[in-house]
Amino acid sequence: MSRHHSLRTCEAEAVEADDELRACYARHRRLHEAADWVGLADLFTDDASYLDSVYGWSHGRTAIRSFLAESMQGLDGWSFPIHSVAYDPTTSRILNHWSNRLPGTRPDGTFYEVPGASVLTYSGDGLLSCQMDLFDTRWMRREIEAWIADHDGQLPYPEPTP
Repeated sequence: MSRHHSLRTCEAEAVEADDELRACYARHRRLHEAADWVGLADLFTDDASYLDSVYGWSHGRTAIRSFLAESMQGLDGWSFPIHSVAYDPTTSRILNHWSNRLPGTRPDGTFYEVPGASVLTYSGDGLLSCQMDLFDTRWMRREIEAWIADHDGQLPYPEPTP
């Protein structure tokens, strides 16, 4: 996965109506909520690109499938609540605001979470050509460190393997 990328693959033509955008995002959300990473990868074109703030760029459906399987493995108990969604048929974009929420709550009842936003580019035929997931990795690190401190040194995800 490369950190260098041209945003040309994230450009798209306008779509006739936002019904297509809404239908594509509804499928995307159902698959994400079901943790169906293979199915989610199938929503991307063969030459799609995906940006994650930690992992960088993945290019092509096969690489996106591998990235999703690797990055989401072992995140049982994590959730990603969606706070708002906007559709822009003039740019074929879907924008959403979400949280990356770790399992459980702090002793004071608040969540260990980091806000994020995604920009999804619709390419037609029910497929996406690009997704960019953007969040502050330093904030994420602080939340994970707080979670570990409150859970006797346990990690909120599986131990990485070399």
